[in-house]
Amino acid sequence: MDESGTHAKRKHYDPQTYARLLDQLTQLMEEVPKLRPDRNAWDIEGDWAATGTIHFVDVAHQPLFDSIRHFDCRTIKLVNLDRPAVRITFYRKHRYWLLKDKDLPIHQKTEQIQAYIDELSHKAQMLESKLEKMIPQKQTEVRGQLAQYAQQVETWNDIMTNPGQYEMAISNYSRQHFYVTVNYKYKLPSGDFANEQEHLLNTQRDRLGNITQVRYNILFIDPLDILRDHPYQNREVEGYLNNFSIKSEMGRQTLYARKRPDLDTLKSFE
Repeated sequence: MDESGTHAKRKHYDPQTYARLLDQLTQLMEEVPKLRPDRNAWDIEGDWAATGTIHFVDVAHQPLFDSIRHFDCRTIKLVNLDRPAVRITFYRKHRYWLLKDKDLPIHQKTEQIQAYIDELSHKAQMLESKLEKMIPQKQTEVRGQLAQYAQQVETWNDIMTNPGQYEMAISNYSRQHFYVTVNYKYKLPSGDFANEQEHLLNTQRDRLGNITQVRYNILFIDPLDILRDHPYQNREVEGYLNNFSIKSEMGRQTLYARKRPDLDTLKSFE
């Protein structure tokens, strides 16, 4: 989870440099020998079919990639350079960010609410401008949509007028954006073991589910030392957000609000 909603900055390349580095990495990926994972011989858990193509590569071949290790490629990911996996678990992970009430100053609450109201008002104006040209059945449907917009605008206007009476949250949790994640254990120079996890690049699809871009993940393996691991999942956030009675979608995020409990109720929980 990214609570702040921010992500690491990508490196930028001029088109010629990016194309050259991509060609170099693609050629290495195609030529390097691949390992075939065997669930009976390897201790490997989970399913990776829902992500991009995964190539399992013996760590003995990692030096071939040294010249390209710092290339920030959008379509091929070197998952675990210098950390060959000895235990592997694949699982689907829900990627999201969440801003709770304590993270939202009053001015940010009002800005977000106003932006949502402006967005709804613009949508309503666009629909109203096309209403007369619609067939009667479509007009009835659109008028119902306009009534819903008006109700939401009224609700959020009331919250914006009295923000101290409401608890708020903002999140993209409900978009259900999942990545297949690999959790792996690797050996340190001291002989001890450490754990890491990385999200894997997904195949890109259009709205109909057709593949528009294949993406690749290269996972380096210590074939002599692989062991077993187990996945873990946390549902705390879903329970928290389900407590909000007012929810409105705003692009890639959702606005949440609920009436604050009265002071007596709050004190009883302190």
